[in-house]
Amino acid sequence: MNIKKWFALPLALSLVMGLSGCGSSENAVYVQSVKELSSIGAIAPGDRFPGMVVSENVTEIEKDGDKTIAEVLVKEGDDVTEGQSLFSYDMEQLQLTLDKQRLEKEQLIATIENYKRQIEDLEKAEKKAKGNNKLQYTIQIQSTQIDLKEAELNLQAKEKEVAQSEDVMNHATVTSPVTGRVTAINENGTDNYGNPLPYITIQQAGSFRIKGTLGELQRGGIMEGSRMKIVSRTDSNTYWLGTVTLVDYESPSQEDPNAMYYGNSVDPMSASSKYPFYVDLDSSDGLLLGQHVYLELDAGEEEQTNYPSVSNMFICYDEDGSTYVWAEKSGKLQKQPVTLGEYNMMLDTIEIVEGLTEDDYIAFPNEELCVEGAPTTRNEPAPDEGAESGVQ
Repeated sequence: MNIKKWFALPLALSLVMGLSGCGSSENAVYVQSVKELSSIGAIAPGDRFPGMVVSENVTEIEKDGDKTIAEVLVKEGDDVTEGQSLFSYDMEQLQLTLDKQRLEKEQLIATIENYKRQIEDLEKAEKKAKGNNKLQYTIQIQSTQIDLKEAELNLQAKEKEVAQSEDVMNHATVTSPVTGRVTAINENGTDNYGNPLPYITIQQAGSFRIKGTLGELQRGGIMEGSRMKIVSRTDSNTYWLGTVTLVDYESPSQEDPNAMYYGNSVDPMSASSKYPFYVDLDSSDGLLLGQHVYLELDAGEEEQTNYPSVSNMFICYDEDGSTYVWAEKSGKLQKQPVTLGEYNMMLDTIEIVEGLTEDDYIAFPNEELCVEGAPTTRNEPAPDEGAESGVQ
């Protein structure tokens, strides 16, 4: 497996556009170290990321919004087993509700019996009536039959309510359907933005994966399919292997670097984005839910390549399709033919497998300033010079 160095795009582009370019100071073209360009924000075997063992399966427990919680029997971080009690509803309020529903049910039963008797009496009277009186009895019978049907439907609905309330009374204590760990208890029922949340969230035991965190400057350094080594924090000789299955750039979190030291709230102006990524394990033997670990790229047993990688904007093309860069040779600028390797579409960086080493210095292409034999300088140009010497 080829292990490549990946670059932080925002910082790399900042250097390319702001500091490099074929800027000149006293007619000298500014060149940059390939080694420095390759190492900015690089991720390589040995670089570590914080991680934690989480469950691939999450169970969400909802509460009945019409009922009052009497007691919560667990707290965040507790390990629970299937069937263990989580919380209980207020039994007194439930009993009052059930008593009321039962009373309403009995009233409907009495109403139905009354309608049936009315219909019987009206039918008897109808048989004895004549002329217009007979028609009036017929209309009254039909109207009472409609009332009877409506009462019967209401009784069916009320019987369901009573049955549901009786079931809740019999299960006033809500139990866990799975074995796992309580990761969240949301008393408010919503997040900071008003979105609904489950009352209790449980990470199910037995189906582990690793959740890692990727910084903004490392964005793109880990991709789906990357092989990872998961190292124990207590014993560096103990490790597990796995494959990245998801890098979630859609759900970044904000982290203020000063908050952990001073207890500050997150400041959007100083916060940096953190992106979660997930690793499916080859084996989870010996891991515990919630265990903290380190993650690093797995070099495997295959030969590791050490090709430098630079922004694709440094690459130039001749009419015949051959590629080159503007490189420094003995203090002078010259075209240096290069052979390209793998391209990282996300970061717009490309490997140079031949023609360039990390010890070389190169210039950002500019048609007016980059010419064969132009003098070079490794002194960074002043901001006004860099601004004037961008790509034309």
